Amino acid sequence: MKLILLHPQLIERTCARCQAWLYDEQHQVVRRLGQPVPRPPESLLPCWQCPKQSPAAAAGCERDIERIARTVRLYFAVQATAGRCLSEREAADRLTARNLALVAAVVRQVAQAQAAAQRT
Repeated sequence: MKLILLHPQLIERTCARCQAWLYDEQHQVVRRLGQPVPRPPESLLPCWQCPKQSPAAAAGCERDIERIARTVRLYFAVQATAGRCLSEREAADRLTARNLALVAAVVRQVAQAQAAAQRT
């Protein structure tokens, strides 16, 4: 979830895509003459600078990333509308409430970490 909050540009950049194509600093596929540039065979992967750390570490995250991203988007929609965007069924759903509470906890944790980093 922190990956989505802190590095949303990496949602679409899977490890498999990174292994197949060259990317620039803005996390866009490098293109030449309008065509994506394949990663040269046996070239070093940028895992050492990636928040996902490695394909093994990213496997679970990448498997669930769309579902997690939907929940994060719903959390921000709920915050923006004071909950009025939820249907009656969604508002009464315990799983939705639990997932939104988890997102809220992570959002608070990220905000606190960013505030502490700014103070130092």
